[in-house]
This record gives sequence, structure tokens and C-alpha cells, in this order.
Amino acid sequence: MSVVRGFFSGVLGFLLFDVLVLLGLIISLNLTILNPDFVTAELQKLDVYSVVIEQAKTMLPSQQFINPETVDELAQELKPWFEEQADKVIRDVYSYLKEDRELNVIISLEQVRALVKEKVKEAALELLPPELQGVPQSQIDAYMSQVYSGIDSVIPASFILNEAAVGSQIMAQLEQIKQIISYISTAYKVLIILAVVLVLLIALAQWWRPKPITLSIGITFTLVGVACILGSLLNSLMAQMLSQLVGTSGIMSEFQAKLPQLVADLTAPVRMYGIGFLISGVALIVISILFRSMEPRPDVKNTY
Repeated sequence: MSVVRGFFSGVLGFLLFDVLVLLGLIISLNLTILNPDFVTAELQKLDVYSVVIEQAKTMLPSQQFINPETVDELAQELKPWFEEQADKVIRDVYSYLKEDRELNVIISLEQVRALVKEKVKEAALELLPPELQGVPQSQIDAYMSQVYSGIDSVIPASFILNEAAVGSQIMAQLEQIKQIISYISTAYKVLIILAVVLVLLIALAQWWRPKPITLSIGITFTLVGVACILGSLLNSLMAQMLSQLVGTSGIMSEFQAKLPQLVADLTAPVRMYGIGFLISGVALIVISILFRSMEPRPDVKNTY
């Protein structure tokens, strides 16, 4: 009978091991890639905004009243605003992907317009055409109005991100991502229920005896902890894979040196998950040993 109990306990322990490892991966995904707080924090930590702004500056067309120094000033003053709006876009997109909401992000660009007009006005007043030298202020204002109209034609009043703006092809891809996230959310709940059920079945297979229950579950927890910790230590391999995906040219090449830090942050949750289960597993094994030491020993005198 003990052999049968051991067999079923081993099978259930193996299933529990698989369930807990998968649960650890899903928890890690929920805390990293699927977490907008993590994404925005990583963008700040990796200084992605500065890289994007520098790349954008090189693609700006030359303007009469905007020299490189003015562009640098604009970029420096607009960086906090850009980071704030990027954070808003990221959170709204995640809300669309994880909740039953429409994709409709609207960012007002009036602040950008106003700052650009201010910088252009300063430069334009210093470089007025000869025919405007010494003319009444009304003519200068009319001239600046034309300049401002040109700025308004280049910079829209708002940035809109919705289904019409992104197109049907990208929306189809977003819908696929949304469906995958839904599957992950469902799997997370199912795996928690399965883990609880398997623990109860292990207890039932051992006839609710504390010592074999704690020993069996403790061994499983320890193996889960070791597997997750070892998996999280493959940082260099993951960094190489990401490096190949990123490539060595274009804007993404700026992040090559920062990939190890990104990988370390991505694997940190599963490593902590593994450490938690390793400690719990060792504790349960110790408890099972204590149960054994607490069992009453047979009275030697009464055996004769």
C-alpha cells in the first residue's frame, strides 16, 4: 500500500512541479512585459527617450529660423513633456490590450506648438528681412502670423492613436496580442487552482499524514526553486538572443550595451519566485524531519 501511495504521490508531485514552474513564468510575464509600470520604468532606466529624441533630431528638415542650437533647446525643454505623454500612451495601449476598452489615445500638441513658436519668434525677430526693418509692429505681427501658420501646418494640433490611425493590419496584430494576453490571464487563474488541487491530492494520497505530505511537497517546492533560479541565471544567453533581434544598425543599436541590464530586470521576478520556493521547500523538508523525530519510539522493555 505504501508503494502505491508513493507512486501516486510522485506522479502528483511531478505534475505540481510542472504547474508551479509554468505559474512562475506567467507571474514573471505579468510583472515585466505585461506590466506598464515595469515598461515605463525600464524606458527611463535605459534612457530610451534620450536616444529616440537624438535620432529624431537628425531626421528634422532644415528650417529658416531653427538652427541646431535651437533644436537642442527644444529637445531639452520638451523631454519631460515627451516622457509624460509617452507614459500616457503606453498605459492607454496596455489598458486596451488587457481590458475591454477601445483604442483611442489623444495627445494635445499645443504645448509643442507654443514652444516652437516662441523659439522661432526669438530667432525671426533677430533675422527680419530688410523690407521689414523699421516697419510698424502690425506688419511684423502679420509676418509672424504667416510663420506661425507654417508651424501649425507642420505640427498637428493633436496626436491621435486609434483604429483608423494605425490601420487594419496593425489592429489585427494588436487583436492577436490581446487574445494572447487573455489566454495568459486565464492560464494564471487555472494554474493557481491546479496547484491547490494537486497539493490536496498529494495530501489525500498520503492519507493526510503530516510527515510524508510535508516531505513530498517540500521536495517538489525545492526542485521548483532550483529550476527557476537556474533558468533565471541564463542572462548571457538571453542577452545574445536579444542582441541578434535588435541588430547592429539604426536606432536599436544604441541599446546594445544596455541589454544585459534589461535581461537582468526581466529575469529578476522568476529568480525571486525560485528563491521563495527553494526556502519554502527546504523548510518543509526540515519540518518533515521534525515530524519523524517527534514520533513515539517503541518501548524496548515491553518487547520482552
